[in-house]
Amino acid sequence: MKRTHLQVRKSILNALADSKEHAYGEIERKANTNWETVRDHCKEMEIYGFVVVSDKSKVMVTKQGLEILKKLKED
Repeated sequence: MKRTHLQVRKSILNALADSKEHAYGEIERKANTNWETVRDHCKEMEIYGFVVVSDKSKVMVTKQGLEILKKLKED
C-alpha cells in the first residue's frame, strides 16, 4: 500500500530525530523510501523550516521539525 505524504515525512523526521546530519542515502534506508523522494520531501520541509539541507546534501532536523514530529506522534 502506498504511503501518504504525511506518513513519508513522518518517517523522514523520525530518521532525523537524533539531531545529527544525515545523507539522503542514510535517510532512504531508515525511512524505507528512495533517495529522490527523500530529497524532494527534504527540500519542501526546508521551506517550512523543519529541516536544514547543507551544500553537501546533508540533512539535519531543526527544533521546529522536532516539535512537528512530537505532534505527529501524538496523533
